[in-house]
Amino acid sequence: MLRDPLVRRFISSSVFAGAFVWVAVRYFEVDTEVVWVLFGLSFVFVGTLIVVGLVLAPAVRLFRRKPSLLSKLDDLPDELSKPPAQKES
Repeated sequence: MLRDPLVRRFISSSVFAGAFVWVAVRYFEVDTEVVWVLFGLSFVFVGTLIVVGLVLAPAVRLFRRKPSLLSKLDDLPDELSKPPAQKES
């Protein structure tokens, strides 16, 4: 599980975020209330982005799925897609 790069990034970013908060509270005398407000608002922001993504994903999919002329040629029956026979004179 630790070999997965996403898990490693999550663990390292959590450690760095925790160290950032610890240094802010310990050495720069930031109130813990401020840290909790930042924590809560970040969850609200991420949750809002998730909801917006879930709402906009179907709309983006509809606008991106316009069939092109070349893809319509694949749907034609075999008789129509063959070149016309040459006439003998």
